[in-house]
Amino acid sequence: MTSEALITLANLGRPRRPSGVSAAFAEPVLPSTGAATEQLGPLIQGPVTDAELRGLRQLQRIAARISGALLDGAMPEASDLNELARDSSAHVELSVVGGELRQELVWTEGSTAGYLARRIIGELADLEPGRVRQCARRECTLLFYDTTRSRTRRWHAEDPCGWRERQRSRRAAGVR
Repeated sequence: MTSEALITLANLGRPRRPSGVSAAFAEPVLPSTGAATEQLGPLIQGPVTDAELRGLRQLQRIAARISGALLDGAMPEASDLNELARDSSAHVELSVVGGELRQELVWTEGSTAGYLARRIIGELADLEPGRVRQCARRECTLLFYDTTRSRTRRWHAEDPCGWRERQRSRRAAGVR
């Protein structure tokens, strides 16, 4: 479990400085349907509509609050997340797979926010809270989920934060 939906939503609006960019910038959080579709692209299928923006903005605030609680070692309050997830419903269907009868849950999504809330609930149920971390580079506030066996990951990404931090320590030590 990577907590992709939780981390993506919690990182929206946080300053970032990708490789090749001279200054950090923070994108507005879900400012328009086009921007929301782009910001949530890996998580959703299809474009975000005007009617969905309010629920998605609310979900982003909830994800940021839950992530903050996890970083603080606290258990998050979940009632507002559960309320958004009520927009999703499922029914059971019988299928035949490889000559065997199986039951499957088939989900019906009322909204993109409901789908993502349901997905975040699944991620939270499977994650280890201590693996939600903030990047160790002092200029970076992005969150990540540490999937390493040793729990030693320090940066949200190797590029740019990992190499920038190693470059800083080499310069401080006088090594080229």
